[in-house]
Amino acid sequence: MSAEKIKATLIDPRYVSQENPDPVYRVDFWDENRACYENRIENAKSIVDVLAWAEANRYGRYAVIWVEYIYEGGIGMARLHGWEPTEAGSPSASDPYFRQ
Repeated sequence: MSAEKIKATLIDPRYVSQENPDPVYRVDFWDENRACYENRIENAKSIVDVLAWAEANRYGRYAVIWVEYIYEGGIGMARLHGWEPTEAGSPSASDPYFRQ
């Protein structure tokens, strides 16, 4: 996605009714064979720590980073970084080694 397509809107921060100061993250590493190695990351101080952990542990693999959230039906995930290599139209789908 290009920066021109991003929509940014100023908001009133009071619209949020709940915050999670200690989120749980997931880091999925994809190798060149499209095998995925999923890791659940707890006790990270921030996304900066998660990005550093992912970089230190990716060993040439492609990393996708998620944050978990709880909803009425269970636990969901929101993607924060990277693309699912197996997803149709993914920018990484055509890269055989999923390099970032």
